[in-house]
Amino acid sequence: MSHTLTNRKRAFTSRWQAQLAIGLIAALSATAATAQTRPALVRSVDEPARMPYAHDLAPVCTFTNSCEADFPAVPAGKRLRITSVRLMFTGTNATSVFVVRRADTVFPTVAFQVAPFSGAYFGTLISGNFPVDLIYEAGQRPALELGNSTAISNSAANRFGVTGYLVDVAP
Repeated sequence: MSHTLTNRKRAFTSRWQAQLAIGLIAALSATAATAQTRPALVRSVDEPARMPYAHDLAPVCTFTNSCEADFPAVPAGKRLRITSVRLMFTGTNATSVFVVRRADTVFPTVAFQVAPFSGAYFGTLISGNFPVDLIYEAGQRPALELGNSTAISNSAANRFGVTGYLVDVAP
């Protein structure tokens, strides 16, 4: 009799373990299927009104060792997000500082050290493209500046540029 009871207990335990395993597999399968069939809903508030923005300007060199460019003001009802800034200068032989700021202030928001290099038949160049994440509100003007302790060659080929996007600002 004890042999029969032991077999029944084993059968009961085996059946219980099998049901538990099936239940766990079903639960895990349902979770995986749910994740695949019902992705999380994400809304980017910038997307509906996002307009690409890229602007290049020739710098104005009011001093022998400093050149700058003030970009147009951000239009009313918009916000400008700048994601990269760039410069291309020819004929300048000194390590310089490349500054991003607002046009209404002389204080840099961010600055990068840039060094001259040989551009083969283009001569000596200072060039770079730098990732940033800067916000300018309506009416504000981004400004870029290059300066050093010696001199900057004022060439018609010199350029500053910004890239980013404009978004609508909710009233």
